[in-house]
Amino acid sequence: MAGGRMSALSLPVDASASVKFKPFRGRTPLFTVSAGRVLVTLTLPERVNAGDVEFARGLAEQAAAYAVEVERLYRSGRRPSGRSSSGRSSGKRKAA
Repeated sequence: MAGGRMSALSLPVDASASVKFKPFRGRTPLFTVSAGRVLVTLTLPERVNAGDVEFARGLAEQAAAYAVEVERLYRSGRRPSGRSSSGRSSGKRKAA
């Protein structure tokens, strides 16, 4: 995608957000993330290639790492630094 445009989407999540994997016997699976009034569904072409497998593995690895970090933050009882309660960056930085 060199030189192309890129869109960015930030989904603030809370306890009402959800994810769902839906396999199908005769076609490619769907993976859906729902947060607030936004629904994002990942789809594949009908012919899956090695790049699609690599993407799926990367997605799984990054989702697992995200879960570990969320659990760590939950257990510590702290909110992430640099974030306000709305989830937006406060713009303040800690002194090193």
